Amino acid sequence: MVVSAKKSAMAASKVSSKAEKAADEVMGTNNSSIASKRSVERIYYPEPHFFSCFVKKPQRRSPIINRGYWFRMYAMAETVRQFIAKAPVDKPKFVLNLGCGYDPLPFMLLSDEKKSGGTGHTIFVDIDYEKLMDHKKKTIQQSEQITSVLEDTQYGENEDPIQIRSARYIAVGCDMYNLKKLDEVLRTSVLPSTHCSVLCLAEVSLTYMNVKSAHDIVTWASKLTSDVQFCILEQFFPDTPDHPFAKTMMTHFNKVRAPLFSIHEFPTLAQQEQRFRNAGWSQARARTLWDLWSDSEFLPDSIRTGLDSFEAFDEWEEFAVFASHYFVLIASNSPDVEKTQHPDTSNVQSSSDISSRFVLKPHCPAQKYGRRRYGALIPDGKDSVGYHGGQGEQSRLDTTDLYTRDENITELQSQLPLPQIPTRVCHTITPLGQSDCLLVGGRRSPTAPMEDCWKRRDNTWSQVQSLPEPRFRHNATDVSCGDETSSVLVYGGKTNNNTFLDSWLLWSDKDERGWRNVKTVGASPEARFGAGFASIDECSGVLFGGIGANGTILEDFWTWHLSLGEDGSLQIKLTDLTQSMREIVPHIFPFLSRFGATVNKTSFGLIIAGGIIPRQVIPADKEILLLDIGQLMLLTSKGQCDPSILVSSIGLGMEFGGPRPLLTGHVACAIDNDAVLLLGGGGVCYAFGNFWSEGSWLLQSRESSTENKWSLVVADK
Repeated sequence: MVVSAKKSAMAASKVSSKAEKAADEVMGTNNSSIASKRSVERIYYPEPHFFSCFVKKPQRRSPIINRGYWFRMYAMAETVRQFIAKAPVDKPKFVLNLGCGYDPLPFMLLSDEKKSGGTGHTIFVDIDYEKLMDHKKKTIQQSEQITSVLEDTQYGENEDPIQIRSARYIAVGCDMYNLKKLDEVLRTSVLPSTHCSVLCLAEVSLTYMNVKSAHDIVTWASKLTSDVQFCILEQFFPDTPDHPFAKTMMTHFNKVRAPLFSIHEFPTLAQQEQRFRNAGWSQARARTLWDLWSDSEFLPDSIRTGLDSFEAFDEWEEFAVFASHYFVLIASNSPDVEKTQHPDTSNVQSSSDISSRFVLKPHCPAQKYGRRRYGALIPDGKDSVGYHGGQGEQSRLDTTDLYTRDENITELQSQLPLPQIPTRVCHTITPLGQSDCLLVGGRRSPTAPMEDCWKRRDNTWSQVQSLPEPRFRHNATDVSCGDETSSVLVYGGKTNNNTFLDSWLLWSDKDERGWRNVKTVGASPEARFGAGFASIDECSGVLFGGIGANGTILEDFWTWHLSLGEDGSLQIKLTDLTQSMREIVPHIFPFLSRFGATVNKTSFGLIIAGGIIPRQVIPADKEILLLDIGQLMLLTSKGQCDPSILVSSIGLGMEFGGPRPLLTGHVACAIDNDAVLLLGGGGVCYAFGNFWSEGSWLLQSRESSTENKWSLVVADK
């Protein structure tokens, strides 16, 4: 019996030790999180700073991490503000933060209320592990900036579940796995009765619990009172676990031994909503953070557009992909709340899906060099191409990688860009026939756009007239109009002081006239950068998407036509096809409005690849689209076309076997007029690490027998 008792005690000790270790690893993720939030606080928030009480050695995070955490913080705070504003005035209001960590959200909101002269009555309740809350209590006791916003504060003993009690703030130390104890503490020592309004918060906390325990908490919370809301912010899989961001994210959490559980059981928004309905909630609505970013009622334009004044930012693709993998779900147990559902798109494929007609062939040998994004392609002959500039693993690059499909080619056939051409990203290089081309603009940093331009003519580089004003993430294409042959048309982009451009410029080598303004006739699109843009013949083309001045992706579609006016001046006429496209191809139009996509003319039509779209990540089956030029010209001239072939989805082609590229910051060009070569790209996956699209991908007809032999020959190592 004694031996048996000892074995039982040892087994219990091992289980307890394992549970404590798991708890410590989860708490470790909180330490990383508050360090990032402290970085946000230092840049974006006015004094007083409350994260400084918990993070003694601040570190500045990268702009993408700062912007991501800023929006996470804003989303949770705004949800609380809306709850307080809308809750019945005749009921006491409580905000329960389940797994609060060291987040000082209550103190920030109480401080804002105090500064505005408000007199609210909402009580904030922080709940987390006993060990963590004991440390939080000691930190608060030593922090005058926190205690100054609390009133009538009392501190409990170490073993007390109520660690802090004040007029508007209560700190509870309780392992949420011990739901019976938590329920008893709240009902006897926190909530005055069932006649109160409660908002439960869970910011990336329940997902670290096993699915059953998390479900028990969600179910329990729905029965706290007759008026409860639940706000949960977590990760999900918008496009399966195979998406490059999702794979990088999951690798990170497994590496730090804090795996996510709920995401596997409820990978989609619809499943997350059903999760809450199954747990007793009468209503649940989940939206991605990227969706909320575009909602001016949730995030006013003035706040969204003002963010760049705190920190320069141009990581839009990375931010969108991150925000598309996180959701905010609001659930309610009030029976009178209208239910909402996501539109059912399961039967949308129909005739617009032509993936079976194409294949995307990867050629991705193991390599750890040639990594770059946001560069530009340089023409180099029929069987080779140069990939110039852009962002490398450590810094911006001034080198050029050589890709070729001919194993006999070992060096660039044309002259490399001169050493005196400064390093840059987000520039354009426009082919002008043979080896001729024009390099335009770009940037060093988001606050340092560039205006210099360089041409290569007869295999010799020289600097030409600079742009009237610097610009980056602009669009450029070659055009011919009248006697203006071998010309480059440039549109849009961003310039100094975060200014968005809507001007059109034409560069011509003839008579050394350089850059000239092109007058817009009739309607003029909103200023933008990073738009979808291409020519469909010598003097006409398309313009769509891009990000506008309010910081969201524009959902429009235009055609343009360049001509000479009666006075001989250049003019461009634009036709707004937005409404027509919405009506003719409503199922696929939402996937057409893109930022940072590549657009290439082929014998099939315009191939639109990658980038980002509003509200969600681009799903694999819409990654690449085909726009039929003939049907588009019919729509422009006659106002009608065949909707079944106007815009079609290629996705990743038929039976794509991977590896799947992350088509952001990539480059692409047409090959032999019947294929498209895609190179480079990738991105910083929030705080989880980098993903690089290495190798090459060749999109071509399924009927083609050509193998993808495009390989990196000369690389910046």
